[in-house]
Amino acid sequence: MKRFILTMVAVLTLGSAANAMSYKSARDQAFFLTDKMAYELGLSDDQYNAVYEINMDYIMCLDVYDDLFGTFWARRNNELKYVLSPAQYQMYVTLEYFYRPVSWENKKFVFTIYNRYTKDRYFRPAPPGYQVYKGSNRYFDHSAYNGRTFGAPASKSQPKPGMGASQPGMGSGSKSQPGNRTSGTMTKRQAINQGKQQMNRPPRR
Repeated sequence: MKRFILTMVAVLTLGSAANAMSYKSARDQAFFLTDKMAYELGLSDDQYNAVYEINMDYIMCLDVYDDLFGTFWARRNNELKYVLSPAQYQMYVTLEYFYRPVSWENKKFVFTIYNRYTKDRYFRPAPPGYQVYKGSNRYFDHSAYNGRTFGAPASKSQPKPGMGASQPGMGSGSKSQPGNRTSGTMTKRQAINQGKQQMNRPPRR
C-alpha cells in the first residue's frame, strides 16, 4: 500500500512538472508578450522592463489550470497598477490578449497573443531583464514596484491599438489581414542583440 501511494505521488508530481514552464520558455514567452504590450500601450523603457519582470513572474508560476486566473494572475494585475499609468491600465484590461494572455487547451497552456501577432517579430530591443532577471520578485510578500517612479510613457506617435490589419507583424488570427506586413519589426535574435548592445553602452553624463 505504501509503495502504491508513493507511486501515485510520483506520477502526480511528474504530471505537474510537465505543465510547469521552464525558465527559458517563460523568458521567451514573457519577452514576446511584453514587446507587444510595449507596442500597443506605449510603454516607456522603465515600464517596459518592469512589465517584463511582472509577466515573467506570472508565467513562471503557471503549473496547473487553476493557476491561470488565481492568485498569481491577481498579483500580476495588482503589480501592473503600480507600473502603468491609469490610462494605460484601463486600456490593458480591455485587451483580452493582454489581460488574459494564457488559456488552457488540450491540457496545456496556450498563449493567445500568437493569434494576433506573427511569431519571431519584435518591435523593441529586449529589455535588460531578459538577460538578468530570474523571477525572484515573485517570492516577496511585498511589491517590488509600489512606490517606484517610472519614465513617462512613449510619445503619442507610438502606434496605438485598434489599427486592425494595418499593424505590422499581425498574426494569422487577425481579420482582413493584407499580406501580414512586418515592416518596422525585427527578429528575436536581432531584438536580443540590440538589447545586449544597449546594456553595454556607458551611461550618459
